[in-house]
Amino acid sequence: MADPEPRLRRIPVSDPRSDDWPARAAGAIERYVGSVRDKTTGPVISLSRYVVYLSTMALIGLVAGVLALILLVRLLVALTGYVPGVDDGESWLAYLLLGGIFLLFGLFLWRKKEGGQRA
Repeated sequence: MADPEPRLRRIPVSDPRSDDWPARAAGAIERYVGSVRDKTTGPVISLSRYVVYLSTMALIGLVAGVLALILLVRLLVALTGYVPGVDDGESWLAYLLLGGIFLLFGLFLWRKKEGGQRA
């Protein structure tokens, strides 16, 4: 069956013979803007997700570290209550032991730093 009104038939926008140049221009602009948007906002959105996730993990890690240190001090205070000469609930020996552990760990890291520079 023949097209009843052949002059109303639309030529596709991608056809270069099309006289509908505003539609072709709008399509080209839309493609260009879309490609620029994909190349700019895509990486920015992924970067912002990484920043948010890493900040959240850092905050959770900081809180967990502080809570672990509090737990360690409380545990050392409870354990040093069994040492003769230390009354129950006194915390000086727990702080002395914890300070010694941190001092030894710091010295170890300091030696590793100096050893890497001499080589």
